[in-house]
Amino acid sequence: MGSSRIEQYLDFMLYILRADGVVDRQEKVHMLGLMVDGLKLNAQLIEKYQGELEKEEWEPVSDEQLRAVTAGLDPSSLAHLVRDGYSLAASDGEIHEAEINVIKRCLAVSGIPEDRFDEVDLWARQSLALAHKGTLLLTPVSTN
Repeated sequence: MGSSRIEQYLDFMLYILRADGVVDRQEKVHMLGLMVDGLKLNAQLIEKYQGELEKEEWEPVSDEQLRAVTAGLDPSSLAHLVRDGYSLAASDGEIHEAEINVIKRCLAVSGIPEDRFDEVDLWARQSLALAHKGTLLLTPVSTN
């Protein structure tokens, strides 16, 4: 039996987190928050991925693994995956080249032409900036 869509998503997020060789505290907190608050995962899946987050060594992600996380995704779902990957990559304060390379490889194995990557990169970064602006605009102002 293959992975569920949610496991495909979480596997991709793990690949992004691990790409620079370090999974730091901010990244763990971001991913755990995503699993518990955003996705409302069951305890079994939280435990599985929490265990993965605690590992200190792992194998580099293969093209086969990247193909598996994008299998069956339509363009809209792939766009969400990429944008969320950028968001997670930025959660430690910096998007590392190794994280970008995982996203590039993921797009390549999904059949996205390499010459589109600069536009995808710009779109993803602008999406993050707009989401941040939305958060700032929608933060209540204290009237005390």
